[in-house]
Amino acid sequence: MGTESSNKYKIGLVLSGGGTRGFAHLGALKALKEHNIKPDIIAGVSAGSIVGALYADGEDAEKALKALTSKKLFGFLEFMIPRNGLVKMSGFQKTLRKHLSSEKFEDLKIPLIIFAVNVNKAELERFDKGDLVSAITASSSIPVVFPPVEINGAYYLDGGIINNFPVDLLRDDCETLIGINVNPIGEFKKIHSLKAIAERAFHISMRNQEAEKEKLCDIYIEPDGVDQYGLLDISKAAEIFELGYKKASEVLEKARNKPQ
Repeated sequence: MGTESSNKYKIGLVLSGGGTRGFAHLGALKALKEHNIKPDIIAGVSAGSIVGALYADGEDAEKALKALTSKKLFGFLEFMIPRNGLVKMSGFQKTLRKHLSSEKFEDLKIPLIIFAVNVNKAELERFDKGDLVSAITASSSIPVVFPPVEINGAYYLDGGIINNFPVDLLRDDCETLIGINVNPIGEFKKIHSLKAIAERAFHISMRNQEAEKEKLCDIYIEPDGVDQYGLLDISKAAEIFELGYKKASEVLEKARNKPQ
């Protein structure tokens, strides 16, 4: 952990990827607000980048839930994957631009860092300046489902491919680091479809990166039960939100009552 003299921020918050399991992030943010905890910086990947941007833009957790489950903003997730496996995200980008009051990272109320994979260089890249929606879309472009996003001549995909829970990249900058991981791996008794196998493989590949990162967090929140929801299971958003709220409330209450 970083020494106090090297810490730029008092409280840092890291939000993992996980598809629509990211609704649990919003529930956890509601619990943070109830415990009067406000981060000084946020880092997010994929679903965490979407939630992080809305929160850093000043959006209340429950209002953000309504926005993300609206047909206008996230209805694009309810689809049958076409033969080429790619779904255009232009509609999502257009509506997200209308919803966010901030156009650039510099306009946000809370500093935000978003990570995406540069496909050309096979490297994880950090976005914290310039156009906000382009970075969110790049970080959220799940391979095979969505096409790569072009930014300044380079192509980007979901940041979770390389680092789905980037607590290691924020640890030394924060006195207290809160990590919310919505990508636990439970046991599946039966897998009935090719789609389920693809989702399972994606979650497993991301989870392998996350095993040691809990130790880097001062407060670690991993909602119980979200592993039973699919990557694009938007119809269960309210349930997933409640799982995040419940677990975060338990963890924060325990941390508050912990002897100093």
